[in-house]
Amino acid sequence: MMFYIGQGERIVPIGPTQERHCPRCEQATAFQPQLTYKFGQLDLLFGFVYGKRYQLACSQCNHGWLLDTKATERDMDKVPIPFHLRYGFLVLIGIAALGVAVYFARRAA
Repeated sequence: MMFYIGQGERIVPIGPTQERHCPRCEQATAFQPQLTYKFGQLDLLFGFVYGKRYQLACSQCNHGWLLDTKATERDMDKVPIPFHLRYGFLVLIGIAALGVAVYFARRAA
């Protein structure tokens, strides 16, 4: 049996661009609101997310500002992190607990 273990980082745009002055580019450029998160996976099904942050980044140099997580998520309909990464590790723990319960139930019978 083979297990796949991996990790990665994703940057997801979460809204329309906004025109702002960039102090690094020294000109008015488009700033993209983004969600950046790191994740770990086991067998491509069971994952967990860490290092989640919302940011407003310049489209030219990627310089920007961090956004408040609670306020940003409150304004959004749905957080764009896939289910298997948000809750996958909890599902894995639930399946393992169910397996242990079935094992002990059959052993007692």
